[in-house]
Amino acid sequence: MNLDEIREELYTDLIQEYDHLSQEEITDMVDVGMMVHWMNDGNVEKIGKDTYIEQTTQWKKKFTMKELEKFYMTDILG
Repeated sequence: MNLDEIREELYTDLIQEYDHLSQEEITDMVDVGMMVHWMNDGNVEKIGKDTYIEQTTQWKKKFTMKELEKFYMTDILG
């Protein structure tokens, strides 16, 4: 299953479960779900309380969770 298929499936599931939310709120939830999937797929390693490293930076750059979220949205999703 590619990322677009995962995103579509997640979006469909969330619409059914949270039919009272707006499309924007559902899209935000999908983005969070996709980031969790990306992290759990071996792309991120937690090395401290709020310190993470990521594979495309060759495991060299350290991120806080907030920095990692921004990195994901700008560099991974583009």
